[in-house]
Amino acid sequence: MIFLDTSFIVALANSSDGRHQKAVNLAEKIEHKEKVISNVIIIEVMDTLRNFKEGKLNEYVYQIIKDNFKIHEENLALYDDALTTQLKYKGKLGFADCIIIEIMKKSNIKQIASFDKHFDGKEGIERIF
Repeated sequence: MIFLDTSFIVALANSSDGRHQKAVNLAEKIEHKEKVISNVIIIEVMDTLRNFKEGKLNEYVYQIIKDNFKIHEENLALYDDALTTQLKYKGKLGFADCIIIEIMKKSNIKQIASFDKHFDGKEGIERIF
């Protein structure tokens, strides 16, 4: 299993992103792994891509997400744990990233496909990029 971060999905979907080719290459490497995201990732991706192709890119990406990724549902207990994680890192991580870390910990997911360096050095997480 591998968790997919917003930065990876956006780069993969947007051919004008400077990291697009890296994302394509990474997608090929992780093709046969079970891919996990969460509700917060869907929201971040949809917000980031909303202006591309008059919103039509969102429709395409959303369908791929629904059809191909396991979506971890969030709840208040998860948010409570994410807040604890955010405090642990003294507010240096965004709340969405803390949610991701908690999902990965609870689901025993060790790898994340991400271009965001703030996942580096976090216990039990290997960033694949």
